[in-house]
Amino acid sequence: MKKLSLRVETLGFEASENDVIDELLAHEGVLAAEIDVEQETLAVAYDERKTTKGALLDHLRFFGLTPRLAPLSAH
Repeated sequence: MKKLSLRVETLGFEASENDVIDELLAHEGVLAAEIDVEQETLAVAYDERKTTKGALLDHLRFFGLTPRLAPLSAH
């Protein structure tokens, strides 16, 4: 299991936090997810055998969330 924690830009964000969580949890390999739009933070635990960091970042962009260049952490 890997964890990805990062800051996200929410300028183009139009979905609700619950929508993002539901969609991330439906993404194959995602084990847990948290988002805080006010703090502009996101944390995802995922199975690296089933998905990749790149695929998760692409999924976030679909919702109008832009990952910032400096992640909080990536394990």
